Amino acid sequence: MIRSSVIKFDGKQIITTRFGAIPVIVHRPIPDGFVIKTATITKKADGYYVSFSLEDKSVPSLISTENIKTAIGIDVGLKEFLTTNTGETVSVPKFYRKSQSNLARKQKKVSRKEIGSNNWRVAQNRIARLHQHIARQREDFHYKTAHKLVKEYDMIAVENLNIRGLAKNTKLSKSIYDVGK
Repeated sequence: MIRSSVIKFDGKQIITTRFGAIPVIVHRPIPDGFVIKTATITKKADGYYVSFSLEDKSVPSLISTENIKTAIGIDVGLKEFLTTNTGETVSVPKFYRKSQSNLARKQKKVSRKEIGSNNWRVAQNRIARLHQHIARQREDFHYKTAHKLVKEYDMIAVENLNIRGLAKNTKLSKSIYDVGK
């Protein structure tokens, strides 16, 4: 049994001081030698999730600048997801734009329901699940792109952008959020 000050985890259930014993579906076992540092319980449209922050002493340290063999610079854009300093581009999948008509149809259904009724809650949950699906598609694309770059290059230089500030432009905000995470 793994213990922390507030949460205990025995592999099948989480025992918290606030909610008691909660049965969980463990999608990845905690490896031996890892210690749980924090646990975060979040509510999403399709249920509750627990995320553990783990600590391991065997994590390798950073590569020194003398040992860097391959480096790349990345520019993020709206027409292309990213452009490298070598000229290679990755196109934007536009998950939100593709789901826009489906989302509008579901939102129209919600507007016809009586606010606060059970049918309204069900329709609201359908919209929330669609937004969650879009966010997960976008996140998966980002992780796969990042993984490809990390496997290829020792150092990656990325520009620092203020996404929320850029999204205040009402004409570009939908495109900015469709590219961003």
